[in-house]
Amino acid sequence: MTNLARAVAVTACSIALGATAPAEAAPIDGGAEYVALGDSGAATTGVRNFDVTAPPRCLRSTANTPKLIARDLGLRLDDRTCNSARIPDLAAAQQPGIPPQFEALGPGTRLVTVHIGANDALMAEHIVACHVYGLSGVGGCAGADWASAIDAIAAPYATALQQISALAPQAMIVVDGWPTYVRDGGCPELVGLRPSDAAPIQAAFDHLNTVVARVAAEHGATYVDTRAASVGRDACAPVGVRWIDPVIATETLLPYHLTPLGMRGVADVILPAIRAAGPTG
Repeated sequence: MTNLARAVAVTACSIALGATAPAEAAPIDGGAEYVALGDSGAATTGVRNFDVTAPPRCLRSTANTPKLIARDLGLRLDDRTCNSARIPDLAAAQQPGIPPQFEALGPGTRLVTVHIGANDALMAEHIVACHVYGLSGVGGCAGADWASAIDAIAAPYATALQQISALAPQAMIVVDGWPTYVRDGGCPELVGLRPSDAAPIQAAFDHLNTVVARVAAEHGATYVDTRAASVGRDACAPVGVRWIDPVIATETLLPYHLTPLGMRGVADVILPAIRAAGPTG
């Protein structure tokens, strides 16, 4: 692997690094009014708007989508989203100092937002491989193993939604999907990615959306599509337009993660779905 290939791999996976902090306090009033569950796709804007009250390992932001939703709706939020979280981390401690995300739920919870599954589907590993293959000129980008990894999240995702309903029976559960990450043909900012490999990456995110949307529908959760609203705002769009930072991540230092504008954009897509159901009124 070339030095540049290593740099791409390390940078794209840098969000997996971090420290630990004392556990967050469990709710004492039957669950927080609004609980946000999820991984870095909901938790972080990287080096921007860092929430110093959260476990450092979680890289949680003060301007992430859950916090924007809570502010707009006037809800008391317990934000449990955390970098590198996988579906099992909802019900069990992610690591010392990061308790189960479900700990925040209770009969008093009225709204739960969920954005998780990309780490379980090995998205980062396969995306890094696509860039490394492009830099080395050896190997292909997407294969059946990637599709299988995405399909495999359906069962644990379904179990998680069932557990949320049991723990917070009065809550509206909102599941948001993944936006547009790359456009056909890619761009120079996606270092090493061959033009022909851009479409397979986006197709994998679309596949992930399909799986999660189906499971949400089967278990009474509200699925919110963020793909359509983000067309033209992918990682190849200009700064100030794009919702996703590319490999040359100028806004967050986190490739393939939402920019602050992206967090705001996703919140603006989710909010109408919540208001239509009226769990806050």
